[in-house]
Amino acid sequence: MDILVIGSGGREHAIIRKLRESPKVGKLYCAPGNGGIAKDAECLNVNAMDKEGMLAIAREKQVDLVFVAPDDPLGAGMVDYLEAGGFPCFGPNQMAAQIESSKVFSKNLMKKYGIPTADYQVFDNPAQALAYIKRQGKYPAVIKADGLSVGKGVTLAKDEQEAAAALHSLMEEKIFGESGSRVVVEELLTGPEVTVLAFTDGTAAYPMVSSMDHKRA
Repeated sequence: MDILVIGSGGREHAIIRKLRESPKVGKLYCAPGNGGIAKDAECLNVNAMDKEGMLAIAREKQVDLVFVAPDDPLGAGMVDYLEAGGFPCFGPNQMAAQIESSKVFSKNLMKKYGIPTADYQVFDNPAQALAYIKRQGKYPAVIKADGLSVGKGVTLAKDEQEAAAALHSLMEEKIFGESGSRVVVEELLTGPEVTVLAFTDGTAAYPMVSSMDHKRA
């Protein structure tokens, strides 16, 4: 199989390294890729968010599978677009990707199905969000942008002034665009953070080893 991997980071490089080990894999392409990835796959100069561009190169290279790795194109419906164009994809469609691309969606999903999660409220008005934080009177207050924000959309506000500044930046200045139009304000949970990912085909789940994401570092 000839495979196109979408993305340009360490995650994509690791995926490509593992794909190279398989005797089932023919040519490997990566768009846009990076200098390191270029040693292991042919890099193609197409932005990871460019749906039309990706479909065009998938057709040009006649790939058998597209591996969509980054959060942003998944959230934007890259899988839906390419599959509609006739290319099978590894990665969730836009509706399923909401569990990563929308904190409001994921929190409501957990609440609906009784999955333990921090207590929370959703706001689309900064004044109402600040009033809620003041009523709670618990600091640090956890303020999260609803949408994807390159891992920088969470503020632990140590007082009312920091909370007001965070809400202003997210909801009024829109430093992350529409990702900050809604926010989740939730209770602070302390302890070690562990990330556990699994591959699934909708029936079976195959977990990877756990890892830690050191946000402050």
